[in-house]
Amino acid sequence: MRTKLATINLQVSDPQRAKKFYVDVLGMVEDTRSSHPPAFVYLRSEGCDMTLALPQESSCVEPARGIELGFEVDDIMAMRTHLSKSGVEDCRQQSMGWGDALELRDGDGNRVLIYSFKKADSSSR
Repeated sequence: MRTKLATINLQVSDPQRAKKFYVDVLGMVEDTRSSHPPAFVYLRSEGCDMTLALPQESSCVEPARGIELGFEVDDIMAMRTHLSKSGVEDCRQQSMGWGDALELRDGDGNRVLIYSFKKADSSSR
């Protein structure tokens, strides 16, 4: 049996503020037919969708603080420029053995990692 991660459900303190970050800064698209503003927002992305919702009052569960959301991009420097133009100044760039990454936090403190894999060197084939 094969499974596919299709949706991440993220509890946030302000779904509309979080939507602005994930749509305007990271390029996700709101599915207005599935959203129920202001407390529930459904965002679509190539690969995995995400919902943003207020914590349910009937749930005694606290929102998780150990969440990391990863976004792959083709051009890490273009994303760095885009983040700066979007007003995101608090991000850390890292060079990894497999590529480069930008680490930042969303408005609720969730870790967001934007990364780009190294391109294969065609001369080494």
